[in-house]
Amino acid sequence: MTIFEILQTLNIPVAYGCFKDPTVEPPYLVFLGAGQTTMTADNTHYYRRNQYQVEYYFTEKNEETEAAIEQKLLDNGFLYSKSEDVYIETENVYVIYYNI
Repeated sequence: MTIFEILQTLNIPVAYGCFKDPTVEPPYLVFLGAGQTTMTADNTHYYRRNQYQVEYYFTEKNEETEAAIEQKLLDNGFLYSKSEDVYIETENVYVIYYNI
């Protein structure tokens, strides 16, 4: 299952990078590729894991939704770090960044 498919099961709009439809209202999720962790030796990759930044945009705090996102990540083997709530004044929206 891809990270996109995993996030879609939360029943929150989700897109890679940004939504092409400007009418999508928060809450929604956006994810971006953030590189890859690898372990190599003897000219071989022994381990590869893609890294992502998942962004949760919202206008009203909903800890149940945050908990659902976090549980979904954990259930699918993703360890994450979570940012504080960041207010984006120009958009009148909050965002939480999950680095996985």
